[in-house]
Amino acid sequence: MHKSRKPISLHPWGAMRRKKPICSKLKRQRLERVLPKPPILMIMGFITGFSTPDQIEEFSEFEDANDTVLEFVDADVRDESELLLDEASNSCEIKGAKQDEVVSSKTRQDAEQLAIELLAARAFTTIELQKKLRGRKYPLDIVDSVIAEIKSRGLLSDGLYAESFSQSRWLSSTWGPRRIKQALRKKGISEVEADKATRQVFEDDDGSGESPSMQHGMSKTSMDRLFLQASKQWLRGRSTSLQNRKARLVRWLQYRGFSWGVTSTILKRLESQYPLRE
Repeated sequence: MHKSRKPISLHPWGAMRRKKPICSKLKRQRLERVLPKPPILMIMGFITGFSTPDQIEEFSEFEDANDTVLEFVDADVRDESELLLDEASNSCEIKGAKQDEVVSSKTRQDAEQLAIELLAARAFTTIELQKKLRGRKYPLDIVDSVIAEIKSRGLLSDGLYAESFSQSRWLSSTWGPRRIKQALRKKGISEVEADKATRQVFEDDDGSGESPSMQHGMSKTSMDRLFLQASKQWLRGRSTSLQNRKARLVRWLQYRGFSWGVTSTILKRLESQYPLRE
C-alpha cells in the first residue's frame, strides 16, 4: 500500500519552517564547549576568563598598592595647594601693608607741611595746631606724631607762646595778669605755663629774676607803666565828679584783670598826683 502523504500547508511560512535546521540541546552544548568564553573587563586592565587564582591574587595586591600610592599623591597635592594658597594670602597681606605704609607716609608728609605753613603765618599753641590739623581730617595718630616732631625741632612751644602772648597783651592792650591767664587757659595753655609767663612779664623786668620794690605781684617798672596808662583815663573825666571818675577807673582796671591791691595803689597815686578841687 502506498503511504498517505501529509498535505502540504499553504501557510506562507510553512515551507521555511520545514527547511529550518533544528539544533538539539546536545548540539548546543557541544558548541559551547568548543567556543572560548568571552574576556572579562577589569578596572585596571583586561584579564581573560582563563586567569588562575594566583594571578587574581597578585593583581589584587597590585591594586591595593596602587590605591595607597594614589592616597599619598592626593595628600601631597592637597598640602601643596594649601601651601600655595597660604603664600598667595601672605603676599596679598604684605602688598596691602606696603600700600598702607605708603599712604600713611604721604598723609604724614602732607600734615607736616600744613603745620609748618600754619606756624609760618602766626604762632599757635599745641591745642590750636592740633585742632587745625584735625579739622583737615588727618588721623589722630598722625597729628600726634607731627606735633611731637615739630616740638622736637623747636618750632612749637607752649611756654614760649604764653610768654610772647602775655608780653603782647600787656604792652598793646594793658591787660593784667588775671585776664592774660584766662585767655591762655582758653587757648589750651596749662596753668603752670600761664602763671610762669605772667610772672616773667610783670615781676621780672630785667630778666634777672629779682625786681626791687615789688607791689602786689608787679615790679616797679610795671606799676609805673600802668600808672601812666591809668593817668590818661583819669584825665579824660575832668568834667565829671570825683566819685564817677573813681568808679570809671576801677571798672577800667578790673576789666583788664588787675587785682584790688593794684587798683587801690593806682587810685592813691592818681589822687596825690592830680589833686581835685571840689
